[in-house]
Amino acid sequence: MSVLTFQKADGSLSQYTFLDAQPIALHAHEGGLSLGSVEGVPQAVITRSKVYQVPLVVSLSGDTRVRVNGRRVVGLRVLRHGSRLQVGNFEMTFWEMILQEVEVGSPLRNRRCPICRLAYQVGDEVIICPRCGLPHHKECWLEHEFCSNTGCLYPIRETFKRLLAAHGLVLEQLAANSPLVGQQVRCRAGRPGVDAQPFQAGQHVVYCPNKDCKAAFHLECWVSLGNCPACGKYDVSKFLRSIFIPNTPPYLGEERAETPEAAVS
Repeated sequence: MSVLTFQKADGSLSQYTFLDAQPIALHAHEGGLSLGSVEGVPQAVITRSKVYQVPLVVSLSGDTRVRVNGRRVVGLRVLRHGSRLQVGNFEMTFWEMILQEVEVGSPLRNRRCPICRLAYQVGDEVIICPRCGLPHHKECWLEHEFCSNTGCLYPIRETFKRLLAAHGLVLEQLAANSPLVGQQVRCRAGRPGVDAQPFQAGQHVVYCPNKDCKAAFHLECWVSLGNCPACGKYDVSKFLRSIFIPNTPPYLGEERAETPEAAVS
């Protein structure tokens, strides 16, 4: 499930939710912005490429006011999570992955996460695959490389790594010669059993962005944290909500870590 957020004429923010496996037409006119099925020739269409399965905006009208991040779309352009899309006089933000909380009465309460097999409970944080629409617990989704739906293969790890990098965070797959492996550093999350063992080559690690901390965590540990247990300052949960919930104020946290090597201690 993906979302376009845009500002109405009265200044209020609105959202249009869709599965990007289905093309969506966009047409700006004097009366406002039409999305979905529109009459006549739309100015642009959002779709997903068949070869690389990346979201695209295709300009159909040659209108110079079809732009992505300020650059005119000539033919087509790739959309990324957080891309700013302009059609006519309307500006929108493209959100590829959306975090939502399970509420009372939600249809998700009758379903189970396809990875952990646990039923969704009120208050659980869920991400719905933007390609096939299958819901997953936030932690289950972010710790896997691809969507669990056979045949979907949405690139979770690649997309998440790009989002973290855009905010100055590092997601690293440890090599055999990594200092974390060589010095037998352990994950600071302290999970019984798993974190009692030192980091191993091939594992994915995230570093706390607090410049005075830089502690290393397994990816699956980090996405389930509240405040960083090593420094107690950086709020991981608040950061994730800021990048996966539309119109949430950005979370700056502490200053970014300069180099991941400092996590070895």
